[in-house]
Amino acid sequence: MFKLVISMGDPAGIGPEVTVRALAELDEKLLSEVVVVGEGRWLRQVAEKIGSPAADLSFREMDVNRITVASEKPADAVIVCNPLTEALPPLARGFDYAVFGEASFNYVKCGVELIMQGHGRALATAPISKRAWHLAGHNYPGHTELLRELSGSDRVGMMFWGERLKVLLATTHLPLSRVPEVLTAELLETQVMLLHAFLKRLGIAGDIGVAALNPHAGEQGAFGDEEERILQPALDGLRRRGVPAVGPVPADVLFYQALNGRYAALVALYHDQGLVPFKMLYFNDGVNLSLGLPFIRTSADHGTAFDISEKFIADCSSMKAAVALALSLSGN
Repeated sequence: MFKLVISMGDPAGIGPEVTVRALAELDEKLLSEVVVVGEGRWLRQVAEKIGSPAADLSFREMDVNRITVASEKPADAVIVCNPLTEALPPLARGFDYAVFGEASFNYVKCGVELIMQGHGRALATAPISKRAWHLAGHNYPGHTELLRELSGSDRVGMMFWGERLKVLLATTHLPLSRVPEVLTAELLETQVMLLHAFLKRLGIAGDIGVAALNPHAGEQGAFGDEEERILQPALDGLRRRGVPAVGPVPADVLFYQALNGRYAALVALYHDQGLVPFKMLYFNDGVNLSLGLPFIRTSADHGTAFDISEKFIADCSSMKAAVALALSLSGN
């Protein structure tokens, strides 16, 4: 069994580059416990463009049906599993293509299948292009929804992980105008329970801080009633079940308290409420972490960066952190 499966992302973006750069920083022992789902030829070309030490990596393609044969897992090479029957076409980087959307979609799908079949413990995903997926006929908002479907998971959560700040989003990619209608007591309880169970598995103790929706937590109804009508009843119910949930706390107070050690993790109610403060601290090396799946899944916390994909100057800090976190958590 491999400790980590990596999907190399959209070939036209920086996914292959940050994957190769992150691999180049692993020691030989860890390299032998990683399998990349992608195309070996493409990864070799990227490594050559980057130069040493990435250019010193050796990539060896292995058929998916032989992926568990121990004698064919050389310690001095990165194993690459390619689910595609045809080679990637030599298209210019930096653009959306249906053929690359199909490729990156299948890399993720194959990665999940390897793990679900018992060949890997954790998945780290390099950035994909949602538009390329759509061009290829795969209409998912992103990785999370596909992973939920492939794994048969009932509930999933999107979390962002940094050393000083860990934030789960109660709602994800929604227009701000839709957040109040989507945010229910049931949804909040489910997301907080996902976070609580995950922290408990990792042995992380402490309170979970939950953000308010409105300024000043609604100011007793003056600025909105969601705190009294939805959030407070949900948190009261969670505390009765033994979940150390605190809130709703105005977001401007909550994040300050968290950075001073008050909480083990936070729950933000909408995308930018959580991501703005998180990325102020971890713009380059934050990690996207999926909760609720039957395996660990991490991801680089950025997109395909088409504007620089031909320059080979990408910062691999986030992918490196995603790989390190997945390896660290894979035993749990």
